[in-house]
Amino acid sequence: MNRAGHRKKDHQRIARSGSIDFHKNVILLIGNPNVGKTSIFNQLSQRYAITANYPFTTVELNTDTIRIFDKQFELIDAAGIYRLDHPSEEGQLTRDLIFNRHPEILIQVIEASNLEHSLLLTAQLLELKIPLIIVLNMIDETVKHGLRVNSRVLSEQLTVPVVETIATEGKGIEEIKKAIAKLKSPKNNMQFPLLVEKFYQNAMDIFPQKNKPPRPIVTLLALEDPFALQWIEENYGKEIASEVKNHFNHFLDNHVVNLSIAILNSQKTWIQNIVQQVITRKEEYTKFGVQKFGEWSRHPIYGWIIVLAVIFLTYLIIGKFGATFLVNELDQYVFSPLIAYIDKLIPWMILNRFLIGDYGILTTGLFNAIGTVLPIITLFFLVLNLLEDIGYLTNLIILTNRLFKKVGLTGKSILPIVLGFGCKTMATLSTKILDSKKEKYIAIFLIGLAIPCSSQLSVSIAVLALQPISAFIIVIIVLAVIELSAGLILNRLIPEEKHSDFILEIPPIRLPDIKLLFQKTFYRTMWFLKEAVPLFLLGALTLFILHETSGMRLLEWALGPIVVSFLALPINFSEALVMSLARSEAGAVLIMNMVKQGELNSTQVIVAIVVITLFIPCISNIMAMIKELKTKKALIMVATITVTAFLIGGLINFVLRLQF
Repeated sequence: MNRAGHRKKDHQRIARSGSIDFHKNVILLIGNPNVGKTSIFNQLSQRYAITANYPFTTVELNTDTIRIFDKQFELIDAAGIYRLDHPSEEGQLTRDLIFNRHPEILIQVIEASNLEHSLLLTAQLLELKIPLIIVLNMIDETVKHGLRVNSRVLSEQLTVPVVETIATEGKGIEEIKKAIAKLKSPKNNMQFPLLVEKFYQNAMDIFPQKNKPPRPIVTLLALEDPFALQWIEENYGKEIASEVKNHFNHFLDNHVVNLSIAILNSQKTWIQNIVQQVITRKEEYTKFGVQKFGEWSRHPIYGWIIVLAVIFLTYLIIGKFGATFLVNELDQYVFSPLIAYIDKLIPWMILNRFLIGDYGILTTGLFNAIGTVLPIITLFFLVLNLLEDIGYLTNLIILTNRLFKKVGLTGKSILPIVLGFGCKTMATLSTKILDSKKEKYIAIFLIGLAIPCSSQLSVSIAVLALQPISAFIIVIIVLAVIELSAGLILNRLIPEEKHSDFILEIPPIRLPDIKLLFQKTFYRTMWFLKEAVPLFLLGALTLFILHETSGMRLLEWALGPIVVSFLALPINFSEALVMSLARSEAGAVLIMNMVKQGELNSTQVIVAIVVITLFIPCISNIMAMIKELKTKKALIMVATITVTAFLIGGLINFVLRLQF
């Protein structure tokens, strides 16, 4: 059932019962971004969802069915939210779950060393009267910040269970389960000024005696969040919504007090009182420790030096040493002997070509995916996960914010751009967090244009590592210039819109947990295999059919003027273009094979990698574009990117041949 269907069903239930009925056995994990909700979800559900030490990792919901003490629950990991009033777009989805799904239990995950900031949300959750558990996660890091949090006193002040956890190590998870079994509705001991309480009371009197809304709905009304009136109208009808709105306007006209300021001041006083009682501070001793690396990473000079160092080390690890060695060893000791054995085993030529020929589903499909891409992308995921877990990516986002402002990408729009280096499809879908249509369009275009996804990037680095390092440097510079130029052009062409403020919480630099680092690498690698192998096989099958029929000759005839005359590449580069439609890295693998067979020189490698990077995004990314932009705009964008790929490739070929 879609969300609208759920709402309709919920509204009918409210009308029949005269009061809101909670969804039994639904547990909602809620909290600020980057506090470890997904880690708690993984521990409770015993399944795996991606975690990272930077915000907005959870954009889509993670759900699973769990059993606690012989009772079954639906566990939902919601996107991060700072407050119930005026949340971001992803926060609106979380708020919608609370007010329209009515979970039976809330678990608020709080970063223990950032308790004061998280209590802003706690204050609003307590008003809901839904059974609540507070999870103080990363409790071990409070020492690094010179803090001690008294969870017993905090529990007494909030009148809810408080559990200390280190989710990455599984500590405190059993205590969460025990707390779930003993839950009851919390008491809300926050005091508002008498005039504010009078506003609440008069507003509540408008509703039917046996069908009062949750108190936070009135709070949202007082804070002038339009969601409140929308929710009231959907649940109680236009007449009551209109009466509530008139009451609000009448109150503002007849009283000097500012409701928003009065409520926020009361919450602030309540939070400060709690913090004074539960937090003990000591002198911080990490100022010149690992946190200094975070400061350097954001520095306008040192930050870019660190970026260059990270790129160079990634190039060495993936291209020059680890990945190249693994690919060669696998080919020599596993796949070459296996191909020779199959060749002797199968005498029928058509079947032999189908399996292990130049376009065989094993040689071009399965063995390329497992023998070439898998070792390369595993090492790349290891590097990427390390950068995520230590908290470097958030500092990189802040550093690049200064640069991307020039191309119309301010605020949260930088986040999807960075995520594009992981998966372009998910990065495109994550642009839903952006408030400006202009920013969204520019971000999706730049993701689809010159940003290679993790799998394609890792294989491209391995290909360039077979050439002089100057080839790697030229490709990096060309792609960066193209990306910035495209952003500048789009920023000029698209009408100006109001930019959203760039507010991003900086996570602390953390030493990685080695076990979790390898665990995340394993899961990401397995997801790659599940998604990529079938598409590699499909691409190989397509090439086999084209080769066995006249399709390949027709394709080469159509692309010959562009590939051979304009790009100065061998005609079989067209096969790489076909493979890249299925999976972006599949085309890069065929380029690697051409390099190993001596079919491409350094200039041709540079042209080929640039074109394959700029070429049409993979099918899944095109589908994501259509979802976010609608069909017409998405197809125009894809066509523009395709033409740009060939034009830039031809230009680079011309310039390099003049120089060399």
